[in-house]
Amino acid sequence: MEKVRKLKKNINYGLDIFNKMSDLSRRYRELSKHLSYLLRHHPEKGELAIDNKGFAELDKVLDSLDATKHSWASKKDIEFLIENSSKKRFEIKNGKIRALYGHSIDVEIKQSEKPPVKLYHGTSPNALSSILDEGLKPMGRKYVHLSISKEEAIEVGKRHHPEPVLLKIDSSKAWKDGIEFFRRGDLYLTEYIPSKYINTDD
Repeated sequence: MEKVRKLKKNINYGLDIFNKMSDLSRRYRELSKHLSYLLRHHPEKGELAIDNKGFAELDKVLDSLDATKHSWASKKDIEFLIENSSKKRFEIKNGKIRALYGHSIDVEIKQSEKPPVKLYHGTSPNALSSILDEGLKPMGRKYVHLSISKEEAIEVGKRHHPEPVLLKIDSSKAWKDGIEFFRRGDLYLTEYIPSKYINTDD
């Protein structure tokens, strides 16, 4: 019986740790979404001034969190979020923070960069016909987002449809034809991809 009690105690302890870690993970995910909302789309909601590169004063961002459910977050929490995120969504420089991509507000993107030979984009089957006719457009954002790997593109596509279509982009040819690409974290951004550079076959 003593062994059973110890086993139950260990199991309960393990579940307690798991639940605390899950709660912590959820809090950081929600913080990330809130920062994206402010820095990509609505800085005015946090009374933030965004410069032409997309940066806001980190102290001002932290101040804006005080009246929200994210008031627990400190500078170290935001740094932890950036360092441990599987996607590089934000960066901090010289006391300022910015979102690296996904903007619907006007920000300048740094110098263009030659992309890999192929890039990928996951989309809903419902959008496939218009994409193959008209090309890839930002659709409410400032840039089209392209993934380096097929797997990442499919995961992004699942936000829009449970069984997304994988599009292959001939980014090397597009680059040679004068289309600019901008590297942001694990993504490449571009203003528009004409349909002639897009296919669904290997």
